[in-house]
Amino acid sequence: MTAGEGVTARQASIGGTGTQVALRLCAVMCWLTVAMPVVMLFTTEIPWWAVVLAEVPLLLIVLPLGFVLWFDAGEHKRDTERLLRDGRPAVAEVVEVELVDPGDGDSEVAVLRLRISGDDVPPFEATHRGSAEPEFRLGALLYATVDPTDNLFALKRLRAS
Repeated sequence: MTAGEGVTARQASIGGTGTQVALRLCAVMCWLTVAMPVVMLFTTEIPWWAVVLAEVPLLLIVLPLGFVLWFDAGEHKRDTERLLRDGRPAVAEVVEVELVDPGDGDSEVAVLRLRISGDDVPPFEATHRGSAEPEFRLGALLYATVDPTDNLFALKRLRAS
């Protein structure tokens, strides 16, 4: 199956155990933050209306954020395990580079259009978003790991080739 047959490429969310633990810990901290106003209601003399004022935004913003972080950690784990198990080494050629200002004061983000192929990987095109690295230049050849079943890829060599 090639990209021309309806398969689209997806940039993998990869991360080791440290990344997964950090994301899950942040999720638990979000959930504990949501519980704090209720705990304060019973342990201090804070008025109930102040608890409601604090709790509503926490329930609407921080509680869902905890779930996003928790499931993001799961996606990191699934993608990393899948590429370690089924990934094939490949080469990604940078065919277009665009530096984008994320608008939040952080450094620029590189948006790369790639042509990826390898011995066991049919050629396909993909887009990669990440920090602007010096090696991200037009015509550069980068290592990649690809699961050719649906073109899940990472610009890292995750298995010895």
